[in-house]
Amino acid sequence: MMKTKKFLLLVALTILLPSLSWANISFTLGNNPQPGEENVLLNNGTTGHTIQGTTNQTGFGVNFVSTQFITAPASGQARVEATTAASNGSPTALTNVIFSLANGGTFTDAIFNMPIQGTIGTGGGNATITVNGSMGTSMFTQAIGNGQNFLTVLATGGEKINSVAISYATGLSDLEQVRISGAAGPATVPETGATMSLLGLALVGLGTFRRKFVGA
Repeated sequence: MMKTKKFLLLVALTILLPSLSWANISFTLGNNPQPGEENVLLNNGTTGHTIQGTTNQTGFGVNFVSTQFITAPASGQARVEATTAASNGSPTALTNVIFSLANGGTFTDAIFNMPIQGTIGTGGGNATITVNGSMGTSMFTQAIGNGQNFLTVLATGGEKINSVAISYATGLSDLEQVRISGAAGPATVPETGATMSLLGLALVGLGTFRRKFVGA
């Protein structure tokens, strides 16, 4: 009887542990492209607290949101600057921005550059990157120096990225060269809910076998 119970427990753990334990958000310094990487494109002149770009292959909308006024200073691969006014404002350092797919879509990888260049922005501090994923929130701190500051964010093990938020108190020159991969529309059934339901069924099953063998 004990061997049977141990076998059933092993089967349940074998089914559940991959989805419960191996989902992950990783942060890697530098520009590390993933399969299916897409550029996010913006149109010149768009300004506001929210501006929208588009992935260049799948055509998903990508929202950029900030407490500052932000703008796309040029058409093409995403470059987001902060301005002192909603329109016709002078460029200023970018202290915060969050990007996500429109309409609740998800993605599995993001690459972006947080440069310090020219006369706007101040290096020497730490930026905080917060990733809202389908299985929780992950945070990373990156030292910001003069020049290029690329970061690659990757979701694995069934994890999906809902949004990426960047905060840097002393201000970046801008946010550049944003790319993503694994873009998809919103899931009809959240993966975490399915996982927990499976866990509940497995525990009920184990409890039933335990009562059966104990009572025998």
